[in-house]
Amino acid sequence: MRDANRDLAQKYDTIAYAAQANAQSHPTHLATVATLLGLTPPDVTKARVLEVGCSDGSNLLPMAWSLPQAQFVGCDISPQAIAQARRGAQELGLRNVDFVERDLATLVSGAEPFDYIVAHGVYSWVPAPVRDALLALARRRLSRNGVLFVSFNVYPGCHVREAAWRTLHHHVDAIADPRARLDAARAFAALVAEPQVAQTETDGFLRHEFGRIAKLPDSALFHDDLAVPNQPVYFHEFAAHLARHDLTFVAEAKLSMMTPAGLAPRMQQFVGGMDRLAREQYLDFARLRRFRQSLVCRSDAAPSNVAPAERARRMHAAASMTLVRTAADGKAFVDPPADASARAARRLLEWLVRDAPRIVTVEEATAWLAREAPQDAAAARSVAALLADACYAGSVDLYTRAPPLAAVPGERPAASPVVRWQASRQSGLTNIRHEPMRIDDPHALALLALLDGTRTRAELALSLEQALPDADRGNAAHHVATYLSQFALHGLLVA
Repeated sequence: MRDANRDLAQKYDTIAYAAQANAQSHPTHLATVATLLGLTPPDVTKARVLEVGCSDGSNLLPMAWSLPQAQFVGCDISPQAIAQARRGAQELGLRNVDFVERDLATLVSGAEPFDYIVAHGVYSWVPAPVRDALLALARRRLSRNGVLFVSFNVYPGCHVREAAWRTLHHHVDAIADPRARLDAARAFAALVAEPQVAQTETDGFLRHEFGRIAKLPDSALFHDDLAVPNQPVYFHEFAAHLARHDLTFVAEAKLSMMTPAGLAPRMQQFVGGMDRLAREQYLDFARLRRFRQSLVCRSDAAPSNVAPAERARRMHAAASMTLVRTAADGKAFVDPPADASARAARRLLEWLVRDAPRIVTVEEATAWLAREAPQDAAAARSVAALLADACYAGSVDLYTRAPPLAAVPGERPAASPVVRWQASRQSGLTNIRHEPMRIDDPHALALLALLDGTRTRAELALSLEQALPDADRGNAAHHVATYLSQFALHGLLVA
């Protein structure tokens, strides 16, 4: 295993992994999903969190800022990545996060438990003994009601991907230089993707896959499509692997992936009567799923029988950015509501979209509906039930703990320290909801870097004015107002 780890570390040091935040892996999201599924997860504000394969800390550093009383540990075998992560923690002044250059197997024997363990981009991309070590670590170090987040490639969708991978490996594996290998793989993928006379109807699937690969950035192509190892599994194999380590599947991090919505009526009926594990496997078959982000707990964790609506009653809710974007395109709220519950749900969603990105308590939403639509409120299912359903549909984000974002920019607007730090260095940002974003506008990035809460809008306009073209300097205040409105909408401003 030592040689395998050395080879993996060398690959990540040769071609840097383009790490970024993953909103599905944030402890607050893990706690929300686990709560909806009947668990009683640990308090995220005081949790101990471990991320294996943490890379340069792009995922862990924003988490550590957002939960200052929690404790975080990042583990990776790449010396370069760990050094960069430590520099980030020092520059941000974060004292609740520690980064260690270690093989995850060496963490199994530790004494103190972790409440949340994150393994994003690990399971499919390490040798079998390391996959075993990851689950052994979870079984040994996960607290009683703790949650493991693990992402991995899955069949049947990856059969199409695998056909492309094997073709590319045949073409490039004799090339020693990693960057030359990337260039050759991308060029050959583009060549195969060109339209040609089809032999069978399935040719289009593979040509589309090669076209996708040809457009990938170096990091994704090198560390996923050309990665060795890269072992997809069927969900039932993953579930069996969990069982061998006294672990069990809880849910997909993205709850909408667990519903049969969008499938043909006969397929929905087919999977409807299955037990939860069989159902997940057949949903993968039906969707030709390629990738999973799954939540796992210990087999001895005790779920409650309380309905999801009751569990959602004490949560917070906001329109998802997917719904906000869909509404902005005029594609949401098309079908007329069929009954009181549908009318009530639509009113709630329209309200949350209008006020986006504001986060409200379920109690506040209940009071709003009773005030604005008393007849629908009286006849409909509970607001907690409607919002829980909307969360499963991907229209609403629920939170056990609301992120501290500012829905409206104030006179002295502030971005989070993480956003300001990122904006001064790069175009990739992490908003208050832990979602990755990219801003290529240099004026927007410069403005974000100034938002420490000490400057008024007028002072910000003066600073921006110096960077604007001469013909546009008189509109600096308008530009600031426009930028701030967009920053707030996308969750970049902190309350």
